[in-house]
Amino acid sequence: MIRLLPARILAAGLLLVVLLVGLVIYESRARTAGQEVVLAMEAVDPRNLLTGHYVSLRLTQALLPGQSCPSRTQPYSEGGWLALRADGAQHRFVGAGPTREAAKAKGGDVLIRGGVYCSRVAVGEAGESREAVTLDIGVDRFHAGQDQAQAMEKVLRGRRDPGAAPAFAVVSVGDDGRARLKGVI
Repeated sequence: MIRLLPARILAAGLLLVVLLVGLVIYESRARTAGQEVVLAMEAVDPRNLLTGHYVSLRLTQALLPGQSCPSRTQPYSEGGWLALRADGAQHRFVGAGPTREAAKAKGGDVLIRGGVYCSRVAVGEAGESREAVTLDIGVDRFHAGQDQAQAMEKVLRGRRDPGAAPAFAVVSVGDDGRARLKGVI
C-alpha cells in the first residue's frame, strides 16, 4: 500500500494538470469563437501588492436621450440577460430582461448574461446630468504588467473631457451568453 503512494500522488498530479490544460484550451476556444463586442468603460487603477497590477473595469454608458433605465436593477448573480445593439464601432445597452427571450424583445442584436445598475452621470461641460447604466457581465478586471498598468493610468488621468469614454473593453460573447474579456483599448 505504501509502495503505491508515490504512484498515486503522481497520478493525481497528472490528472490535475490535464484538467487545468483542458480548461485553458476550452476557454481559449470559447473566447475565439464568440462574437466580439466593444463596450465603453471607465477604468479605475487599484494596483494591489498581493494581487498584482490590474485595471478594475466599470462598463458604464450614458443612456441616449429618451431612453430610460430598466425598471428593476439586478446583479449578475441573479442570472438576467442584457440586449446590446451595435452603434458604430461599439455596442450600446438597449434593454434587460429576466430571460433570454425577454431581452431579445428589447431589440438588441447581441444577448449577454448579466445585470444592470442605474445612476446619474455628468455629461458635457455645462454639468448637465443624464441617466447611465453600469453593466455587470462578470468581467470586472484586466490584469497587466506594471509598465502597462502605469501607461493606462497615465492615459486615464490625462483625459480632458469627463463625459468621453476613456477606454473600451473588448469582450467575446459566446452562444451561451457568457462574456469573456479579450482585451482593453
